[in-house]
Amino acid sequence: MTLREAERTQTAGERLAKIASSYLYVERGTPVYDLLAELKEPYRRPIAVVDGDRRPVGIIVPRDLVDILGKPFGRDLLKRQRVEDIMREATSRRHDEHVQELLARVDADPDAPPDENFVLVDGDGRFCGHVTSHDLVVHATVEHRRELETATRIQRRLVSPSFSVLGKRVSITCASVMAQGVGGDYYYAREYQDGRWFFCLCDISGKGISAAIVTAVLASFLRDANLERPLEDTVAFLNDIILGTFKLEKYLTGFFARFSEETGELEYCDMGHSYFYAIEGTDVHPVTEGADNPPIGLAERLVTTTRTLRVAPGSSFLIVSDGIVEQTDRSGRTFPLARAGECLGAAAASADGAVRAQIRFLESFFAFKGDVPQHDDVSMLIFRYGPKIAR
Repeated sequence: MTLREAERTQTAGERLAKIASSYLYVERGTPVYDLLAELKEPYRRPIAVVDGDRRPVGIIVPRDLVDILGKPFGRDLLKRQRVEDIMREATSRRHDEHVQELLARVDADPDAPPDENFVLVDGDGRFCGHVTSHDLVVHATVEHRRELETATRIQRRLVSPSFSVLGKRVSITCASVMAQGVGGDYYYAREYQDGRWFFCLCDISGKGISAAIVTAVLASFLRDANLERPLEDTVAFLNDIILGTFKLEKYLTGFFARFSEETGELEYCDMGHSYFYAIEGTDVHPVTEGADNPPIGLAERLVTTTRTLRVAPGSSFLIVSDGIVEQTDRSGRTFPLARAGECLGAAAASADGAVRAQIRFLESFFAFKGDVPQHDDVSMLIFRYGPKIAR
């Protein structure tokens, strides 16, 4: 037999041998016509040309065979040639080289051909397989998809689609719908002391795995943060972490708040977010006209401005991400936030009522956008303070 196949090489980890797609080789001196007699059309796989010790001396590219056969008297020409007459120079790589090392080299070379072929050799320099540019692309695509799936699972553990928590006089209900699986929205709420609450809603710049990394950093910080410290200190400390870690490559806007059931005081820092509304009956009114502070992760030695509201029992507030207020329908109209008042204003003073209102609001939102793609992540947080929350 003229055409032969090398044995598969077993390697651990993401090595080139693991993604090899062909193992064909032929010895130097073999007549090309004998090779053609064993090949099946169409010619798709590269073929290594080796010496007597199975060390590669060149490579036959399928496209070259097609080009020669397409010429007048192409087959007659090949009858008088041997494989070394039509082979190309071989680019060799160790079979146990990391895939990422070769990917980095290819990415760094702007002149690299899109259909490059690499001959794999073992520690003794003997041929053991082929890797093509297509194999690298397929591997990178599969790995990226796998990493995105992992990031999506992790982020869903940190930011569940819905969440609600109930205190003696406080109910907080949150929801989030990511636009692309791994999104940039994050919410958090907990009672850090008896009757004292912290909650926030944040929008991280960008999407994908980098946003998931920021989400993990943010979630870890808030889980362990001493929320008894002044709110501006907590926000400034978070700013130092984001800026120090991501070096201006990532940042986040956010609304951070603390509330005391005893005094009814709501203290908040608006870090470039501004989507903070009061719900009065079926009306929704913005509490502020703009953010008082820059986004987190952009400024050194951040000095924040905090505001304090005296909240009357029976009051409800809504915080949303920009994915809600900037969503358009087929006519190009943005989502009317008045619909939030229609849905949320009817909520009873109970956690179940807020959850039902939240569901109605999201149903209204998705009915509005119809078949228009969701432009951005959609998140919301409903805060209600009552004389006593019905359970």
